[in-house]
Amino acid sequence: MQNIFYVFIGGGLGAVCRYLTTTKIGAIMPAAFPCGTFFVNTLGSFLMGLIMGILLPLAAEGQLMAESARLFLTVGFLGGFTTFSSFSLETLTLFEGGQYAMACLNIIGSITAGILAALLGLSLARLFSL
Repeated sequence: MQNIFYVFIGGGLGAVCRYLTTTKIGAIMPAAFPCGTFFVNTLGSFLMGLIMGILLPLAAEGQLMAESARLFLTVGFLGGFTTFSSFSLETLTLFEGGQYAMACLNIIGSITAGILAALLGLSLARLFSL
């Protein structure tokens, strides 16, 4: 039950951070492309790679982070911060609005940026754990 509490608190904080971030980015970036969602998904992917890149080698050495902290950060906070459902709806809206190039850019860009950001985070974690 305690782990559920940590996921719940982390998810709430992540969702609030997502809202604040996407709102701020939406106010300064053009509305034709969902920049806020693109940004939080990319940043969330980077942070997931970074966190797991730090935790996995520690776990291999028997130095485990508390399960509650891992759940809070990854499942909770990053789960609430990133938003695949928003990405899906925004992409569908672009398609329905006839903005096919923007929809395809959002799909390809989000997937590519997410994977590259996770790789960058993982690589940084490995670099600094030497």
